[in-house]
Amino acid sequence: MTSPNNSTIPTPVPFQAHSWNGWVHADWQDLPAFQNIDAWLQEADAKVILDLPCRTITRHQTERGALYAKYMRAKNDGVIKNREMLSTLRWTVMPSRGQRIFSTCSAMLRKGHFCPEPVVGARCRRGPWGYPHELFVSAELVLPTVEKLLQTQDAPSREDVLARCGTELQRFHADHFVHGDFLPRNACLDTTNNRLFYLDNDRTRLWPCPPPFFCQRRNLAQFCYNLLLQAGCYDLAMPNAFLNAYLQATPWTEKRRQTEYQRVVAQVTARWQRFGEKEAARLKRLAKQP
Repeated sequence: MTSPNNSTIPTPVPFQAHSWNGWVHADWQDLPAFQNIDAWLQEADAKVILDLPCRTITRHQTERGALYAKYMRAKNDGVIKNREMLSTLRWTVMPSRGQRIFSTCSAMLRKGHFCPEPVVGARCRRGPWGYPHELFVSAELVLPTVEKLLQTQDAPSREDVLARCGTELQRFHADHFVHGDFLPRNACLDTTNNRLFYLDNDRTRLWPCPPPFFCQRRNLAQFCYNLLLQAGCYDLAMPNAFLNAYLQATPWTEKRRQTEYQRVVAQVTARWQRFGEKEAARLKRLAKQP
């Protein structure tokens, strides 16, 4: 189990179990369940968190704490439902996604950015050149998401949460990382130690050089848009608290900050005008369901 104070930097060890190949955290390599990982993934007492055609997420209780396993059959549901040949070919020939997630999370921890402790990243092929399935296993993180904190705290506390998210994301970007899906539900905040934990790092990428800023701007826009959805209306109070903290943490000139602020708000506004009210209404209906 990952607590806010013990996200260890993993020492990767080669992992081979039946047809699975990849990396395992050295501290977890002797876990008996990993000797037959296919049986472990299908154990009866595992709790299914998400079950889609392209991927399944399950929670497993072990003698060393809870683990979350993401079993990936394809990039997305369309690959399986629509038999998208190009996506199928790319999934087959590209490097292992499970191993890449493991490596990215390890790099994040080495640079002082927090995430659930990576345990296993591996690929299983059906034959030497067969269609691959991917696996990523991480330790459970016991912290509230940013989304939950924003729902339960008062206005001054929400501003503090959003300011911390903004400054930490800027530090993340300064180290050449781009998150794949930076949303309030995909981040946890340890308010005691002021640590932001990044979840769902399937598409998070570490660039070898400073990436084009439009990649990182997308993180800002998607986070701000989801803040509007959480508020249920076009109210820039929460996005402004987040954006101002991010921009003030940059080494940019004031002119550059104003320019980037306007670009992000323009993107968020355009998306809200197209989809916002319908998506906010749908979320409200879902929240009312038992």
